[in-house]
Amino acid sequence: MAEQASQETAKAPKAFKPALLLILLLPAAFLMAPLAIVLVAALIPSVVARIVDSGPGRYLTLTVFSLNLVGALYFVQELMSLGNDVASAMIVLQDSIGWLAALSGAGCGWLLFIAMPALFAKLAEAQSALRLRRVHRDQTQLTDEWGQVVTSPDQ
Repeated sequence: MAEQASQETAKAPKAFKPALLLILLLPAAFLMAPLAIVLVAALIPSVVARIVDSGPGRYLTLTVFSLNLVGALYFVQELMSLGNDVASAMIVLQDSIGWLAALSGAGCGWLLFIAMPALFAKLAEAQSALRLRRVHRDQTQLTDEWGQVVTSPDQ
């Protein structure tokens, strides 16, 4: 019985541990505090998406986070060019273009997440229409080749 339980736990996938990630990232955030301050402020839309996203796979969170991070890179570039200190971080956070970039990235992530189901539904509809046309063409070809005998039900 104990062997079976140990085999089941050995086969189970290892769960993601956010506490471990937090413990590993805290020293890095402390060493690069201005960068961490800027990124935490710029990635607030990603936190909101994480709170709202309840679906399996968390696709909304991944989509919004990735595009929000791309938009937040403007802040990172500005901070690194001004100097990595807290005074520069406050100047960078006052830049409206940076906020436009970060929030536009998050907005594009939301739009992408919302538009994908409709886009894939249209794509699936078009594929099924093509398959149906191909089946009708094959039926017509068989009828021309073999005559009306093929279309009549078996008796």
